Amino acid sequence: MEEKAVILVTGASGMIGSHVVNGLLEAGYTVVGIDRNESRVKTENCIHKVVDLANKEAIIGVLQAYKVKKVVHLAALAHAQDGSEFTWEDYYHLNVECAKNVFDAAADLSVLFISTVDVFGFTDGLVNVSTPVRPVSNYAKSKVMAEKECQKLASFDIFRLSPVYTDTVKRDIQKRYYLKYPNIAYKIGDGTEYEILNVRNAVKAIVDWCGESSCNKVRIIKDEKRMFTPDYIKAEKAAGRANIVLWFPKWLVNFGYYVLKGLTGENKYTYLINKAVHPLRSE
Repeated sequence: MEEKAVILVTGASGMIGSHVVNGLLEAGYTVVGIDRNESRVKTENCIHKVVDLANKEAIIGVLQAYKVKKVVHLAALAHAQDGSEFTWEDYYHLNVECAKNVFDAAADLSVLFISTVDVFGFTDGLVNVSTPVRPVSNYAKSKVMAEKECQKLASFDIFRLSPVYTDTVKRDIQKRYYLKYPNIAYKIGDGTEYEILNVRNAVKAIVDWCGESSCNKVRIIKDEKRMFTPDYIKAEKAAGRANIVLWFPKWLVNFGYYVLKGLTGENKYTYLINKAVHPLRSE
């Protein structure tokens, strides 16, 4: 049996990263996980190294020491969980400068960069990987810059993930039907459909990539079935949450969106409403 390649995963201790490491181990790969924190995964087939991605020489040292063949770059600064905001300098350092260090260190290897569908920004209909990006948030802007750096590599792929959730961590999808968790939910019109991504499907796509040749392409990764907000609200009510459900006529939300956008332009506030008025649809 052919020996499987050694895979390096950055951000290995994160929510998605820890699931990816487990998925790769189950598939028979040896994994080198690097992160700023100690690993959640304890097994002899996972080598964990605490590495600062600002130190390119340290990354090169790990790649060479363990004869890594492929790199999955997951490490990123996303959104603060306590409601505070990071600065542009924070995003640029970790999501662009540190990503470039990873790409430079792995210049002769196959690299998978994990990005986000947030790079599309304001949309009014169907999108695909050729749709021009219009990032709004600092997070999305930094991801676009990192994508451009990744595309300079000889062997790469980029996965733009839809909002990721697990059976227990659903904050990225709860904002689509909660005004204030866990008591005040909302519904627009008859309900809204959103593209989302179960972490198990994200892991499968990444593990499959590790067994394939790089295509130097961008892909959108999503669940086959969209979430429908009334179904989720119903499940929340059955669990004793969502005690109050506010209903907004769709025409009123549309009207308010276009008025606000006309007055204030495209910004992070009108972008949030845009997601409800024009939910992203990808080919």
